[in-house]
Amino acid sequence: MIRVGQVTGAHGLEGAVKVLPLTDFHDRFDTGASLVLDGYEHQVEWSREGQPGLVVKLRGIDNRTLAELFRGRYLEVPEDRMRELEAGRFYYRQVVGLTVVTQSGRRVGVIEEVLERPANDVWVSREGSIEHLIPATKDAVLEVDIARGRVVVADWLMRFEEA
Repeated sequence: MIRVGQVTGAHGLEGAVKVLPLTDFHDRFDTGASLVLDGYEHQVEWSREGQPGLVVKLRGIDNRTLAELFRGRYLEVPEDRMRELEAGRFYYRQVVGLTVVTQSGRRVGVIEEVLERPANDVWVSREGSIEHLIPATKDAVLEVDIARGRVVVADWLMRFEEA
């Protein structure tokens, strides 16, 4: 399953939920779209912009009490409905597990986690007890090669000064 949104609370009395979108494809929340919540498929009855995020009404969730039970849960779609991303964009699950090497060929670990930050994502690379935080920016990450299972980062990112 691919997470496309997170329920942040109930909205109104009729069972609508506030949603933080986790996708670039906002048509996932259009009327008639199908989303999985807690293992059950629901049709979107309607959706609109909220502050922040969206307000989404799902068929089968018809009161505030029931909607509130889903706070913190994820709206998902099956993996076979995963869409291609534009060049240079990646799903988190595609990046986790890739080997990290510097442009000069030094192995520095494996990406184990992606942290979402306001300015840019940060990829957490670990090799044993050593952890590197890699800003997911064009000047730091030079190449992402999913097929070869590796990420190439700029040498300057791994230079250390002796104290």
